Amino acid sequence: MTNLNYAMNAYTKTMVNTAPSKVDLVIMLYDGAIEFLHKAMFYMGQKDIQKKLHYMDRAIAIVNELLNSLNMKEGGQVAQNLHGLYIHMLRELALANIRNDPERISRVQGLLRTLREGWRGIK
Repeated sequence: MTNLNYAMNAYTKTMVNTAPSKVDLVIMLYDGAIEFLHKAMFYMGQKDIQKKLHYMDRAIAIVNELLNSLNMKEGGQVAQNLHGLYIHMLRELALANIRNDPERISRVQGLLRTLREGWRGIK
């Protein structure tokens, strides 16, 4: 592992371990997914399939984590709505990945930004 990778991992662990609330963690996840999708679109445009796949996989993993962290018993209608939205995002990202479709990625980024702003409002 390079020094840069080590530093980034240490920074990320520090951010997660010092995050004051679960809401902050959710916001960080949205930020990460948005950034990874931005990078995936960049590498898609550069025709660098390896890097595009890397960043798409990371963004998909974050959306999966958001989906899996939903508390369907206590979350009520909000959790149900988020569940459907995350499933939709995963489907769109899979299609975007297969078809090299930056428009689909952009739409998912828009959804993630909207949700992030909502969580910021909660905070």
